[in-house]
Amino acid sequence: MEGITALITGGGSGIGFATAKLFLEAGANVMISGRTQSTLEQAAETLGGGTRIKFMTADVSSEGHAKMLIASTIQKFGKLNVLINNAGVFTGGPLLQMEEDEFDDNINNNLKSAWLMCRYAARPMIEAGGGAIVNVSSYLAIRAHHSTPSSAYAASKGGVLALTKSLAVELAPHKIRVNVVLPALVNTPMISAFSGGDIDATIERGKKAHPIGRAGEPEDVARAIHFLADPLNSWLTGSELNIDGGRNVL
Repeated sequence: MEGITALITGGGSGIGFATAKLFLEAGANVMISGRTQSTLEQAAETLGGGTRIKFMTADVSSEGHAKMLIASTIQKFGKLNVLINNAGVFTGGPLLQMEEDEFDDNINNNLKSAWLMCRYAARPMIEAGGGAIVNVSSYLAIRAHHSTPSSAYAASKGGVLALTKSLAVELAPHKIRVNVVLPALVNTPMISAFSGGDIDATIERGKKAHPIGRAGEPEDVARAIHFLADPLNSWLTGSELNIDGGRNVL
């Protein structure tokens, strides 16, 4: 990863932060984005500051913000080689109780944001001779969860999976690889939304729900993202990597 520039949305915490840390350790330049300035500032400081880590507040479900984030990354580092679409939300609730705006919130923040970022990252990657995109979906894209109604979230993450496969074909002639990770329960701030606030109980249930015997940690997913983004894996595109402790086979 030496000298590569990576842009990580939702990079201030959880999977995004762990991925930024891993990429920096591998020699990459990293831009992280998110909606909260203080979270990004703290993350950049924790990651060591310096010239190889930058941050920018952005709502990547907004076309204008997505364009500015791509442009800012290229302005600061001169290029864009890797895009990690990690930003997202979880809004649960039974189908008959959800409101339309809650459905839209999932679609906009999880699916539309990934599409926008891919759209505006593709051209500079084409001009640079190629690149890699890794999207963060969810095991809920391929499996239902019986105890937590999540139709809108699952639909949005299913869309991310389909988007990945379609773009892998479309962008392959330009030497842009597009892959996706499908995590199950991971110990990140999103667990609070998923669990209704009872994080400890949810983590404990995760030990039983995953064949490997535990919930995931952000670093587990970060290592998978690093693998998919690594230029050495130049023949790897259109792949979905279930990083879920075996949850997908139950």
